[in-house]
Amino acid sequence: MRFTLLALSVFVLIGFVHSNSLPNLFQRNSEADQPTISIVGGVPAAAGEFPYLAILSLGQFLCGGSLIGQSHILTAAHCVQGFTAADVSTFFADINTLSIDGGGTGAVFRGVKKFIIHPSYNTKTQDNDVAMLILNSPVTTVKFVALPSDNPTTLAPTTIKTTTTLKSNATTPKLTTTTPKPTTAKSVTTAKATVSTTKMPCSCTCAPTTTPVVANGQTTKKTALLRAFSTYANQVATIAGWGTTSLGGSLSNVLLKATVTIQDNTVCASQYGNFVGADMLCASAPGKDTCQGDSGGPILVNGVQVGITSYGNGCADPKYAGVYTRVSNYVSWIQTTMANNP
Repeated sequence: MRFTLLALSVFVLIGFVHSNSLPNLFQRNSEADQPTISIVGGVPAAAGEFPYLAILSLGQFLCGGSLIGQSHILTAAHCVQGFTAADVSTFFADINTLSIDGGGTGAVFRGVKKFIIHPSYNTKTQDNDVAMLILNSPVTTVKFVALPSDNPTTLAPTTIKTTTTLKSNATTPKLTTTTPKPTTAKSVTTAKATVSTTKMPCSCTCAPTTTPVVANGQTTKKTALLRAFSTYANQVATIAGWGTTSLGGSLSNVLLKATVTIQDNTVCASQYGNFVGADMLCASAPGKDTCQGDSGGPILVNGVQVGITSYGNGCADPKYAGVYTRVSNYVSWIQTTMANNP
């Protein structure tokens, strides 16, 4: 997690991406592995380049986020972990701004009325590090960030023969039974312990589903959709935020951006024992990274948010990539959570 405090006291957070706190760069929780994030090796962003990017003031902490709906901001779970429902009175979002202080042409300022953390978020491994903020009033003048699309592949419809019984004039179609894939448990190894976490089935690629439809005495399966999200491995991506420009350094007064490359999961797993490829991705480039204060912000491929800044070892350390929550694995959760919290 890469949180950030708005003050200049420096506390080195090892093992998480970075979020910063305002007066003292401490952790909110007693855990020593809380992350934070900001942009190392970045250049100033242009006005209107990332209108959906939000700087989140969460009590004494600062994180990033993305506007994904009129009243919805996507961020990291570790940014809001440990807060209570009463704490939302101290949550604020500055959207479509270049300045860390907010404001500017087209900028929007909102309070927050609720936050939702993914129910399977693991504070030790940072698995399922995703959360949503519900704003106190809708934003209607700012473009939303695009989320990954599964680009469904259409399968040709098939026709099933029907059987007719002697007792009735009705035609009874043969029934097909779909057996769900079993839930599998993945073992996540950290330097301190081995944690067993249960993953939901169908993380990135889902088997096609079919629904029988009776027409003219024949049962025809509806056209099935095969869901397949990109892994984004080896693709160029953009990171952006107001975090520190070096480990333990000062926050940036202006929004910075940098270009990195998303690494293959095998690279990420070789660097982090708690890396879960279905739920995370990692990215790096020489001298460039997210750092303290950028937690919760986006990593984008061709304008699509494919990740949420989550954790990392240091900032721009050549031996360690930054780790991000893999958004494509949470599209369904995001859609459901938005629908349930308009």
